[in-house]
Formats: sequence, C-alpha cells, structure tokens
Amino acid sequence: MGTESFSNIRFKKDTARRFQSFSRMYYKTHTLALAGMLDFFKYNEISPHENLGKRMGLIMDFLQKFRDFTAKRNNATIAIIKDLEKHGIMPTKAMMELLFEGGPTSSSQKSGNIPRAELVIPEIQGMDLDTEFALLEERKQRQLLEQELAQLKTQIQEQLLDRVKIIRPALVAPRLQLDMTLSEWKAVQEHFKI
Repeated sequence: MGTESFSNIRFKKDTARRFQSFSRMYYKTHTLALAGMLDFFKYNEISPHENLGKRMGLIMDFLQKFRDFTAKRNNATIAIIKDLEKHGIMPTKAMMELLFEGGPTSSSQKSGNIPRAELVIPEIQGMDLDTEFALLEERKQRQLLEQELAQLKTQIQEQLLDRVKIIRPALVAPRLQLDMTLSEWKAVQEHFKI
C-alpha cells in the first residue's frame, strides 16, 4: 500500500460513522471494507437497490426444511446406532441406503435456473422394517453358530485328530491308533456327549 495514493469522498456524518463502525468490526482498514462490499455486489450479481425478499424467502425456507430434514436424519441415525449397540449387530445394506438416500437439492443443479429450494425426502417403499430386523437377528444367530462350529472344529482337532497316529506293523495293513488314556477318552466323551 505504500505507493498507492488516497482520494477523498464526502459522506454525511451519520453514514460515515456507520461505515467506520462496520469497517472496524470486519476489516483492518476502511479501504478493505469498501473493496469487500463492492466485490460482494459484483460477484453475487446483485444491486444494493435490489429487494432480496423473494430470493431470501426461498433461501430461508430451504434452510428451515434442510434443518428439519437433518434433524430427522440425525434422530434416525441415533436410533439405529442405539439399536446396534443394544443388539450388537451390524447394519444391513438396506438400512444404510435408507439412511443415506435423499437430501436437499436445488432445481439449479438439475436445470441451471435460479436456485429454488426443494427438499427430497426418501419414501419408504416396499420396506418392511420388521422383516429387516428379523433378517438382522437371523444373521446374528448364524454368526454365533458359525463361531461355535469353528470352536468345535478346533477342539476336535486338538483333542482327537492331533492324537491319532498311523501304526504300520509288519505283515499287516496299517491302522490308526488314538494316543490317549482311558480317563482322557471319557473326558472327551463327556465333553462332546458321545
């Protein structure tokens, strides 16, 4: 700014005081404040004489609908998370799609016109939440059964199969021998209820 020259503009005292207080709040210098205001009007293609009533109303309606929409989505998300914590299950693809589909859009995104607020709220078509939760419960039961099966396989491997040895006596066909005491065999029978 060292080489730039200054110019005087005459304002009424009340207007000058208002501008100075505004300038101090948002900018370091009065020049930056005035340049910022001029840029605002230029970049947003609006006139200081233009009434933003209708446009502002659409924007405010959009923001209110968006706020309501996000509040509903947040409540749905919280409900799903609490249910997941309570039952210890993973969400299904359908639950995640239902949660994240839809949202606020504007017609300018579709046609390039002046923005007009619209709110797209997904319809729950053909979704039976009871069926979804029943499927979740079945999936949970299946996972538990698969875990039990894996544990049983490990126990059988450790307690029986790892103790089987192949005996190859002379002049006789090979045979299998279980290398285990009688008390160990009874414990295995009791454990597996054989």
